[in-house]
Amino acid sequence: MRTTKTAGLVGGCIGLLLFSLLSMDWIVLLVIIPLVILLFFGVLLFQGKEPQLDITRHLSHVKIFEDDHVDVTVTIKNKGSHVPFIEIIDVLPNRVNLEQGSNYAVLSLKPQEEITFTYTVSCPVRGHYDIGPLNVRIRDYLSFFFKELPFNTVSELTVIPQIEEIGDIAVRAKANIYPGIMHTKHAGIGTEFFGLREYTTSDTFKRINWKSFARWNRIMVNEYELESTTDIILMVDARESQDIGTLKHNPIEYNIKAAVSIASHFLKRRDRVGLIIYGNTEGKLKWVYPESGKKQLYKTIAELVEAQAEGTFLLNAVIDTAIAHMLPKKALIILFSSLDDDPTIPAAIQQLVAQKFNVIVLSPSPIDIEFSLQPHDLSYELAHKILTFERKNVLALLRNKGARVVDWNPTLPLAVSLKEVERYQIRR
Repeated sequence: MRTTKTAGLVGGCIGLLLFSLLSMDWIVLLVIIPLVILLFFGVLLFQGKEPQLDITRHLSHVKIFEDDHVDVTVTIKNKGSHVPFIEIIDVLPNRVNLEQGSNYAVLSLKPQEEITFTYTVSCPVRGHYDIGPLNVRIRDYLSFFFKELPFNTVSELTVIPQIEEIGDIAVRAKANIYPGIMHTKHAGIGTEFFGLREYTTSDTFKRINWKSFARWNRIMVNEYELESTTDIILMVDARESQDIGTLKHNPIEYNIKAAVSIASHFLKRRDRVGLIIYGNTEGKLKWVYPESGKKQLYKTIAELVEAQAEGTFLLNAVIDTAIAHMLPKKALIILFSSLDDDPTIPAAIQQLVAQKFNVIVLSPSPIDIEFSLQPHDLSYELAHKILTFERKNVLALLRNKGARVVDWNPTLPLAVSLKEVERYQIRR
């Protein structure tokens, strides 16, 4: 392909030729001759062998947390003849930010020469991103012509939501047979003192309470509170209504960050954690069966990273679909939703409580999110107060249905907001 310099040169030659014909001044043709010769040599020099380039890209990390940095190293090796001018652009997605260095390079490569350039990127929003492809353009010595070479080398970068360390969450749910750290208020294997009972022949001497023996002259043994595991189901609202705010500050992003942090917390306790993501209009649920261990955390994160706000599938339809096949009996269900545009939520919560599920609702306020992003005036503040009052009524209704509801302020640490779970459990 020709460059603008070539187009200008050809246009100049044609203009001079027309001028010489109109003015009948043949001396002007003498000026055209060296330009044509120059253009001829440019064509001749560019019609060489196809350049033989080997281009590779290496990422320092293929999985990073939001706002973390990754170094991208591009290596170009010339396996053919001399390449006097080569441009390389490593294409970056819109949401990936260039932090240091440049993804653009202009090089000259001698035979068998190898050159490396490095740049650093970050991404503020979770998701899967493709780094690449590489756009390569080669020019001749005179920059009359260029050739674009396809290098469809793409490297995948996965950005994971930040995992926040949170304290213990008050849990009331069915105990499993596996040992864990959930207190069950029953005697069994554990570390917390539960009470005393009389000695039996199957008890070990280590459990004898010698102080009680000295006091009552009866052999008594210590009993400990049974510490077990439970089932946790995370339900993430991914409807269109959750995409209110900016690219990073919106309910669905806050829901996903909270779900990742809480999943990590319960899996560290050796509980079984499952996941339901709903929103698609066709009613297709993304489902991760409850399991425990690190692999389960990876599965959960993988599904949450891909979640997008779409559809209008309501919660009551989700419960009708999931309650028969997906929800373990008497499990702890944590719903992550802004509670907008879904009038079926109170009835769905009531249905879950009636089925003896323990329900926690963690709700980031879309009203506060939008209020923090807009300039304030008197009418805007009045509207904010009215909408906040209506939202408090909705939260109170859900608490009356039997759920423990947390009105989550995303500007505060998640652990601080989760203290509300204990407060409402004590009230009940």
